[in-house]
Amino acid sequence: MEKSKVRVVGTFIEHDGKFLILRRRPDDGDCWGLPAGGVNKGETDAQAAVREIFEETGYQTKESDIEYLTQIDIEYPKFICEFPAFRLRLAKAIEVKHNPDEHIGYKWVTPEECHAMKDLIKGFHELLVMVGYMKNI
Repeated sequence: MEKSKVRVVGTFIEHDGKFLILRRRPDDGDCWGLPAGGVNKGETDAQAAVREIFEETGYQTKESDIEYLTQIDIEYPKFICEFPAFRLRLAKAIEVKHNPDEHIGYKWVTPEECHAMKDLIKGFHELLVMVGYMKNI
């Protein structure tokens, strides 16, 4: 039986050599990941990324400011998550306004700090290598 597919976009929001990660609530995995979320019907990946950036950080951007990087497919027991990844480079720091109903915290990390973390969402270590933040270790 073929697994169903779920499309979720995520964005590396970069500033000053670091990028933003958010900690999911304990009832939703209790792990760190990018600002990310599902693609709604009729929405492009880029539109979803812009919407999710705003919903998860409070920062308003536009499609022309984000860059498509790659897609990783992450297999779970009951479905496959298709995960297109984007990048948003910021010239200055932003005030992050995360939604406490979805995330319990956030931090800015270097790629090396992120890669060393054990409590990342599934597939994040591989994504760091795929997009060139880390060499294949």
